[in-house]
Amino acid sequence: MSKHEEILTYIEGLDIGKQVSVRGIANRMSVADGTAYRAIKEAENRGLVAVNDRSGTVRISAKGQKVANRLTFGKLAVIANADVLGGLSGLEVEFSRFVISAMTLESFKHYLEPNGLVIVGDRRDIQECSLKEENAVLVTGGFDVDKDIIDYANKKGIPLLRTSYDTFTVASRISHALSNELIKKDILTVADVYHQNRATLTEENTVKDFLDLIKKTNSSRFAVLNRYRVVVGVIAMRDVNHVANDTPIGHVMTFPSVATLEMTVASVSQKMIYEGYDMMPVVNSDHTYAGIISKTDLLQSLQKSQEESQILQTFSDDISDHLIEKGSAFEITVEPFMIDPVGKVSNGVYSEMVNLIARRVMEKRRRRNIIIDSMTAHYFNTAQIDNVLEIYPKIISESRLGAMIDCEIYHVNSIIGKISVNVQLS
Repeated sequence: MSKHEEILTYIEGLDIGKQVSVRGIANRMSVADGTAYRAIKEAENRGLVAVNDRSGTVRISAKGQKVANRLTFGKLAVIANADVLGGLSGLEVEFSRFVISAMTLESFKHYLEPNGLVIVGDRRDIQECSLKEENAVLVTGGFDVDKDIIDYANKKGIPLLRTSYDTFTVASRISHALSNELIKKDILTVADVYHQNRATLTEENTVKDFLDLIKKTNSSRFAVLNRYRVVVGVIAMRDVNHVANDTPIGHVMTFPSVATLEMTVASVSQKMIYEGYDMMPVVNSDHTYAGIISKTDLLQSLQKSQEESQILQTFSDDISDHLIEKGSAFEITVEPFMIDPVGKVSNGVYSEMVNLIARRVMEKRRRRNIIIDSMTAHYFNTAQIDNVLEIYPKIISESRLGAMIDCEIYHVNSIIGKISVNVQLS
């Protein structure tokens, strides 16, 4: 057994909640710090340990395996600037909801559910009851906590936290964090829409193999892989024009841009439009082939997410709510949140206004799937709080693949600016 495997076996046998350090492992196992570090990182990837800013690296149970892009008790400890008094092994458990204990014990019990968080002061009865019901506890005001309560939290692996902040401040911070997490969860990524198990070619395949695969699959663009399943190219019809059938694919393929599973659909869409791709290979974290994503898929998923979104109010939603359609124009009253530090409407607000108007204009023409390609803005005057702006959109040109829309912005009879937007259509 290698030293790497020995360290992993040792970590797997540690008690839940036991702290792990590079120097400690290196000394105990008589290995170099680098060897210990690599083994601990591998243990983290396997879910054997978790890293927290306040408690360091600790051995965790299966239920507490680290989950990316989720609000865990460990993250809450950072948000609340809290010390971890007990229950280290539960810090990577995903947090579900929180409750403030401003009621009698009997009434309070009805609000408890597993993996919840109870915000409480120095009430021992609430602290003890919460832990017994598998709820983490956050003690506000910096109050001391009895040792037997801390011991019980350690025994159950349920986080027990303490902060010097008051209850209102802590609740406000956590509410803000929850809102952000809900928004993140609703944002589509490549992992949500990509296609797995699509046909591929190798560098050694020939142009004839490529043409045969087109007939078999009705697709015209394929990822090219090496023997390690790493994407090394992309092949399309334009690459094989006037090329002999026995030519190896590796001689005529183009070097690809690739998407990762974690990238957002919006960012990949912009990249595909800019580089003129109809398809991009998708790769795993180790750069091996995972599948493909097409521009049509991206456009449709963006449209669907706009229709079905259940996330909390965002900046774009705020602008949309204030934008009123009146005949051939749109009207919006300037609110304080639209203003920049010098008291005028910010450029970002103008851009979002035009973005929303372009979408509404194209929806009327039954061209629902659009992506903003570019914007050109010219400002002649400024607008300020309580000004009523009128925006007049006009389609300058439209084709099967795109359109150009001009938007003139007025306040009373004075022109504020003119923004031209190019959109991609599907």
